Amino acid sequence: MVVLPDYQGIGIGTAFENYTSQYYADKGWKVNVTTTTPALVNTLRRSDKWSLFRFGRSKSKMTDFIKYGTGDKKKNEQVALISKTQSNNRVTYSFNFIGNKTEE
Repeated sequence: MVVLPDYQGIGIGTAFENYTSQYYADKGWKVNVTTTTPALVNTLRRSDKWSLFRFGRSKSKMTDFIKYGTGDKKKNEQVALISKTQSNNRVTYSFNFIGNKTEE
């Protein structure tokens, strides 16, 4: 989900995220959000509807392909290009939605 810059910081994205997450939670789904966006991290950490369950750096699985290759020179070159576009070693945060427990 993306909120246009002119409308960021006023709660539109969080309200939409909470509403849709509650909708699916009411249907029995488990809802998880993973983000690297500092503003969203701060908002979800302060919220009583979300629980932080993991944070840290994760490395790309593409490094194994680059290290060992695929046996195909063209594919190896494509994998190397793709791996350069990924956000390796970026801190990510994962939250579980706990929301409002509704009874049917």
